[in-house]
Amino acid sequence: MTAPALRLDDVYKSFGATQVIKGVTLDIAPGERHAIIGPNGAGKSTLFHLITGRFPASSGRMFLNGEDITGQTSHAIYRRGLARSFQVTSLFNRLSVFENLRVGAMRVHGAGYSFWKLLHRYRSLNERAEEMLEMLGLAARRDVPAGLLAYAEQRALEIGLAIVGGAHTILLDEPTAGMSHAETDRAVALIRKVTEGRTLVMVEHDMGVVFDLADRISVLADGQVIASGPPDAVRGDPAVRTAYLGAAAEVLT
Repeated sequence: MTAPALRLDDVYKSFGATQVIKGVTLDIAPGERHAIIGPNGAGKSTLFHLITGRFPASSGRMFLNGEDITGQTSHAIYRRGLARSFQVTSLFNRLSVFENLRVGAMRVHGAGYSFWKLLHRYRSLNERAEEMLEMLGLAARRDVPAGLLAYAEQRALEIGLAIVGGAHTILLDEPTAGMSHAETDRAVALIRKVTEGRTLVMVEHDMGVVFDLADRISVLADGQVIASGPPDAVRGDPAVRTAYLGAAAEVLT
């Protein structure tokens, strides 16, 4: 039997006396596109921080492809094949688009940020960065500093950074936040393309994006998963509609 790409087993997280994550158990299958939704303050970003090793869990276990990653550092988890993008772009603004992608490819090979090395010798890294430029539709922006890109282009580049190192499990945090309708449509098409054959876990508030992309949805409310399943089942779940409260539940229709 194939192990889940990602498994959370009774995970808790407290900050002092405040309990934020309250016994989350969740299995995400390899190759699945899984959305985590919920009202503001539900604990979604905290859960991402736990999965990626940014925060230690207070209790419970987490597994990546059957391997226990509980308590491991973010870098160690990245090297095991899990990468993440953030709500706020985290690019090297003075480096070109190509250089950003090459740095991303370097990390998984253990080259780190040793910029003094002769980077032109890393032929495979250069080739990987060039391939990702084409996939992202940013080839024409190859030599532009990342800080000068349009916002939607920066978000696309950040998704590329999560992919370029060869990660098999991708976590995207609000990948379409702040985008126009047209930009969102292009971002969804890009996410679908670059995550083909990979496992995708995303936090997203735009329900159009969620229902367009996700194979399964889990709803987090007050630090607990209150529903998990196919989009249609989650959409009609009374507990989910209650969690979103009245008019706000219209986003699920």
